[in-house]
Amino acid sequence: MRALTVRQPWAWAIIHGGKSIENRRTLWRYRGQLAIHAGVAKSAAGMRDEHVRAAWSGKHGPEVDPLSDLALGAIVGVVDLVDIHRDADCCRPWGMSAYDGAGGVTHLVLENPRPVEPILCTGSLGLWRPDDELLTRLEAAS
Repeated sequence: MRALTVRQPWAWAIIHGGKSIENRRTLWRYRGQLAIHAGVAKSAAGMRDEHVRAAWSGKHGPEVDPLSDLALGAIVGVVDLVDIHRDADCCRPWGMSAYDGAGGVTHLVLENPRPVEPILCTGSLGLWRPDDELLTRLEAAS
């Protein structure tokens, strides 16, 4: 298993909001289970994103402030990373493209999100490998 640190609310959207594409710049070879780690910083763009807000409202109602109580610095779920491909102006609404001003974008195609009780841990940049202790805690939480 590998892990990926994602800023909130994008991590929430991957696990709970139907976000099936994560945008990156690297074309990794890895496919398989991927733990989603919510980083310690929030994304201002994500907090304003219409798709995140719509997904949040669909789950919690419009009166509940999105992102008011999101886990930070913790693994929040596991997904299956089934494909990674370069953008071809595809994968909308979650997939960014070079037309969004983000050249060299790759799309990580994510399926089968499974939430877990947040497991506090330190993340890392890029695709990273959880240590044995973290894997044990993750398996117990699943």
